[in-house]
Amino acid sequence: MYANRMILMAATASLLALGACSGKSDHAAGNTAVGTDAVAAVSKMPKAGLWKMTVTAAGMPQPVKMEVCMGEPTAGSNPFAPPAQPGQNCSKNLVSPTASGYAIDMECASNGMTMAIAGTVSGDFASSYRTELTTKMSGPNLPPAAQTPIKSSVESTYAGACPAGMKPGESRQGA
Repeated sequence: MYANRMILMAATASLLALGACSGKSDHAAGNTAVGTDAVAAVSKMPKAGLWKMTVTAAGMPQPVKMEVCMGEPTAGSNPFAPPAQPGQNCSKNLVSPTASGYAIDMECASNGMTMAIAGTVSGDFASSYRTELTTKMSGPNLPPAAQTPIKSSVESTYAGACPAGMKPGESRQGA
């Protein structure tokens, strides 16, 4: 039961890490690309608006469905990174173009835990894109079973404008 909760938490964190573009610069929390301007390196970005996402991961009993309101990325921000969270420090936040999309390499620490995410993003970014991730959580208070790398995928489909009252960076589960 604990392992299933950790898998769900890691997969959901990965989803938010790569889907909840805030549309705001997040330099203050260290969420910038290292050695490059992330937006300049990313020529195709997810279109602003509401994206329906389905997360699947090994060990999850069923896919997690979410809706994420994405804003326009700004210069110096990683369009696939989450909005900065209080106490979060990202020492690595790279987006690199590949032949079919992008490679992602992130490492963030918060509350004594570290989350490392590596993966790829591919698609047309106007109507759909797919994210393949490996997430590894580590920290002194996590049992060894919770520190096993988790492979997950996220299927994202554009659904139109964000609904009234939903701001860029906000998400809701079960949609």
